[in-house]
Amino acid sequence: MNRPRPIPALATGLALLLCLTFTLPALAAWTMVWSDEFSGATLNTANWSYAVGNGCPDLCGWGNNELEYYRSQNVTVSDGYLVITTKAENYGGANFTSGRIHSRGKQSFLYGRVEMRAKLPTGGGMWPAFWMMPQDDVYGGWASSGELDIMESSNGTTTVGGALHYGGTYPSNTSTSGSYSLGGDNFADQFHIYAVEWEEGEIRWYVDDALFMTRTSSQWWSAGAPSNPEAPFDQEFYLLLNTAVGGWYTGCTDASCVTADLPQQYLVDYVRVYEDIDNFPPEVTVISPAAGSTVPAGNVVFEIQASDSDGTVMGVEFYHDGTYLGVDTSYPYGFVWTDVADGCYQVTVVATDNRGTTGQTTVDLTVGLGCGQLPYADQAFALPGRLEAEDFDLGGEGVALHDLDATNQGGEYRLDEGVDIEACSDADGGYNVGWIRTGEWVEYTVDVPTAGRYFVDVRVAAQDADKSFQLLFNGEDKSGVLTVPHTGAWQTWDQVTGELNLEAGVQTMRLVPLADDFNLNYFEFRADPLSDAPPAQAAGSRLLPCYPNPFNPSTTVAFEVAEPQTVSLTIFDMSGRLVRRLLTDEDSLPGRHEVVWNGRDEAGRSVATGTYLYRLQAGDFSQSRRMVLLK
Repeated sequence: MNRPRPIPALATGLALLLCLTFTLPALAAWTMVWSDEFSGATLNTANWSYAVGNGCPDLCGWGNNELEYYRSQNVTVSDGYLVITTKAENYGGANFTSGRIHSRGKQSFLYGRVEMRAKLPTGGGMWPAFWMMPQDDVYGGWASSGELDIMESSNGTTTVGGALHYGGTYPSNTSTSGSYSLGGDNFADQFHIYAVEWEEGEIRWYVDDALFMTRTSSQWWSAGAPSNPEAPFDQEFYLLLNTAVGGWYTGCTDASCVTADLPQQYLVDYVRVYEDIDNFPPEVTVISPAAGSTVPAGNVVFEIQASDSDGTVMGVEFYHDGTYLGVDTSYPYGFVWTDVADGCYQVTVVATDNRGTTGQTTVDLTVGLGCGQLPYADQAFALPGRLEAEDFDLGGEGVALHDLDATNQGGEYRLDEGVDIEACSDADGGYNVGWIRTGEWVEYTVDVPTAGRYFVDVRVAAQDADKSFQLLFNGEDKSGVLTVPHTGAWQTWDQVTGELNLEAGVQTMRLVPLADDFNLNYFEFRADPLSDAPPAQAAGSRLLPCYPNPFNPSTTVAFEVAEPQTVSLTIFDMSGRLVRRLLTDEDSLPGRHEVVWNGRDEAGRSVATGTYLYRLQAGDFSQSRRMVLLK
């Protein structure tokens, strides 16, 4: 709301309530420090005061040539809403009455996120607003001490605006503003969330978490502090809610042009204020079943130890492969996962404290007979084509692989497996398998379409000489001993070629090292051009599992395309709402590609804990997978 004269000061601070963050040791994130949910039967006067009158004698028409008279009777609390009712009635010399409240002298703050969920009144002459004024007018009268308009709308309410007022004292003031629309829809039709995120040197405006305006300290100033680049928006401000009738903002300054169908209601579901506050996440440990253990099929009983050093554990949730299983909200924490079939499972346990901060742990379980062995990308790799060494089968230690240590020493890609994977500096980048030792092995499910002779070019690197390996297909040596060239460095790459006489069908290929210490990037399978085997071709487009998953704060999405394609890669929430476009109609060459998602939406805001879908569209090919963000 535009105000050409000062409004008196406000005093007081805010109390700490809730938080939304995760990580060790302590984090700062948006933490709810104050709110009014309007859950009672009357206005909470510990938070709000009524404004009454028409602004006279000092500020008649509230400085904007408004037409209403504010009455406390027009402000009610009912059914969980603050209701500001605007009426066509003669009172105090005005043709209209409405309501206005403020938190001056009761609630104020400096920096943070301020948001409101509301449904607006509409019609010619309506001017609903949610805005802020300075507590102490530190830098002088309006607008030298500033004004921050979070949301204001007028008349048909198909557009909302946000604004800053600053500069000198009226009439030497100035302003900056922006607006947001729903493409023709009316903000009076349903509830929306209106917010600002106010930080030192920057203020951002949102509607339903869509960013529509950003202003920085280089774009504002105060004549009351010309050497202070943060002024006037570096002091405490308080909150105001009101519906004006007419005024300069509406273009209507006479009762005859007010065409709204009165009465109209401004319905406010809540007002919340968040600040950046450090918080330690809760600690959570799975007591039973033990990690890596085997339990009978049927009901699996979990016992959990959870604690919080600077708060209270509010609940412990359980997830499998991104799917929510259940929650326990009381100590001692536990959960019964019912009717679990034979298989291999990774269960993620998430503890949430009273500020919304989470801590998590995972436990790998074998249930009953276990899961056996599965191709990494859900289908056997079809020869000919390139098979990345890091895309070995699922099944884990002793099933799809054997590694002499349980830790991925390279610290990349598949972090929950013992196979050692690192970033690769070969021409195609990506990853390679390293730290290879005798006694280890790793397997791949491959599909040989036609029996016959094939050749395989294996991309390798070795710092020392005398390294070798062999390839077994369904347990039979098909390659003989393949000698790794002495390349002189771990990331200096060459290839060794082997000849394979293969039967048709799906089979298991096992890599067996015969000497320690060499690196492996990929296998490139070629058909013998003189045989009946099909010509070399890419295996097709595919979307690979993201890693890590669950993740915080980021995850890597990998995909492969068989030929030059126009590719889109998109994140959705479980309701199908667009969250983030990672790639949009991007031309991609054949091969493997990777994109990192940082857990932020299109507006750059961190998204909430939950399950999300990531979808690849490559030409006519489309595939989706799930990922879980845990904060």
